[in-house]
Amino acid sequence: MPEHKTDQERIDFALRTESDGSDFYARAKVQAGHKLARAAFEVLSREEMRHMALIEGLAKHLKGEGELAEPKSPTMAELETDLKTIYGDAMDEPGEGKMDPAEAYKRAIELEKKISALYFGYTSECDSDAAKRLFHILYGEEQRHLSLLQDMLAYLTKPDQWFIDKDGVMLDGG
Repeated sequence: MPEHKTDQERIDFALRTESDGSDFYARAKVQAGHKLARAAFEVLSREEMRHMALIEGLAKHLKGEGELAEPKSPTMAELETDLKTIYGDAMDEPGEGKMDPAEAYKRAIELEKKISALYFGYTSECDSDAAKRLFHILYGEEQRHLSLLQDMLAYLTKPDQWFIDKDGVMLDGG
C-alpha cells in the first residue's frame, strides 16, 4: 500500500481509488453476460460513487468549508434489496457477455479486500478525528461489499451449497 503522510493525500488517493472502483463496476456491468452479476455491479458502482461524495464532503470539511454530513451506511439487507430491484431491471438489458461472471466476482473481491485494508489503515493513520471516523465507516461498507461479492460468487459457483447454507434446505429431499 502506498504511504500517505497527510489526510489530504489520503483523501486524494481514496477519491482516485473509489473512482477507479466505480469505473471497474460500470465496465463489468456492461461486459457481464450474467443478469445477477450485472445487477450486482450496478449496485456497487453506485456505492462507489456515493463513497466519492462522502470523501469529497470530508475534504471540504477539513478545509473549513462546511460541516461533515452524517453518512447513512446501507445495511446488508438494503444492499440485497437494491440488488433485487436492479436485478428485475437487468432482465431487459442484454450484457455483452465478454466477462466471465465468476472471474469478475473474483477480481472485484480482490479490489474490495485492498480498499478495505487501505481504509482500515487510514482509521489509525489519519490526523483528523473526522477523517478517522469516515474511513472507519467506509471500511465497514467495503466489508459489506466484500461479503456480498463472496456470497454471489458462492451462489454462482456452488449453488447447491449456497442454498443449504442460506436456507438450511436439503436439496435431496432428506
